Amino acid sequence: MAVLLLLVPPLIWALAKLATRYFNRRTADLQQKTEALKAASAARAQIDPTAFGLPSDGDLDPTRATAPGADAAQLAQAEEAATAGDWKPFAAYLAEAGTDWNERYRRLWKLAEHASKDDGWLSAWRAAEPGSADAAVVHATALIDLAWQVRSSKQAKHVTREQFDAFHRVLGEATEASRAAAELAPDDPSPFVSQLPIAMGLGWSHEQFDALWQQVIARAPYHYSAHQTALQYWCRKWSGSHEQMSAFAERAAAGAPPESLLSGLRLAALHELEFTEDDYRSWMTPQANQAIDKVIADLKTVPTDDPRLPGLHHLLAYGLTHNRRWAEAVEQFRLADRYIDHAPWTYTGRPKATYIEIRNRALTGWDKAGRPAPPTA
Repeated sequence: MAVLLLLVPPLIWALAKLATRYFNRRTADLQQKTEALKAASAARAQIDPTAFGLPSDGDLDPTRATAPGADAAQLAQAEEAATAGDWKPFAAYLAEAGTDWNERYRRLWKLAEHASKDDGWLSAWRAAEPGSADAAVVHATALIDLAWQVRSSKQAKHVTREQFDAFHRVLGEATEASRAAAELAPDDPSPFVSQLPIAMGLGWSHEQFDALWQQVIARAPYHYSAHQTALQYWCRKWSGSHEQMSAFAERAAAGAPPESLLSGLRLAALHELEFTEDDYRSWMTPQANQAIDKVIADLKTVPTDDPRLPGLHHLLAYGLTHNRRWAEAVEQFRLADRYIDHAPWTYTGRPKATYIEIRNRALTGWDKAGRPAPPTA
């Protein structure tokens, strides 16, 4: 026993030395990795994107999702007339979309955003044409836009009780207005599509949402905005789960024609999963690569000025960068242009900084690989 007691101090001393040596080595390794990351970050920060054919950092615009479209002048004139109380140019602008439901919905939201800030022209329109289905659906959609402005885009924990109360009250008004608009134009999917964000905000049950969804797809089975909103309903942060969101994206994409671009739902689901779990590995699977390849192929089936394209270019650039497919990522950054008010950048609260970080990572990877050309289809 005495011998054992004599051995204890040397053993403790030896173990202490080993532990000290181990932690010193770990500290040195961590410092080395930290310095390497700092060096890589500094190198990326010095990248001149214009040398790669991309917009400069100063030219990036986080306030817009797309460049002004071909109808920009017409829309500007309609907005100017509406400010003076003349509703007719806005009415003509919406009517010109006809039964192109995707285009109609895009124009509808332009009018709704204007009306949610100044509805004098809309009140005049509804007074002059009380039976107008177009005026009714603009009114309903403007209420939805107003409700979400009241709530803000912050996470629920940062929204006040007063904001939530007002949000729910205005969404209740929007529900009745949407149903009234649907009665005036039973074949138009727009009043039903407009109710999808209401279902999200008011937390409709899955049964209620399914009933609404059947009304949407009965009129427009491949409605792009409708599917984007429905995906959000089924994600975990709203009323579903990762599994339900992914299953919805897969069902919708699998049965859709290429020109619908609904294959992009798979990318949106991948990003939602990656962002929520803070795990980029969701982009690095064979299934993710297949989803990316399918979207790239489908983009070739629509005109290059299709307003749905910019959002998909941004998601592709992001996913391809995480996949280390540098040449293709750089190509998508070129196609995306300088307007960056899109997911995935907007999810972080610092869209411009996030965009620059990922873009520079793609440029660095591509440059180190010898700037290869992207693979052909």
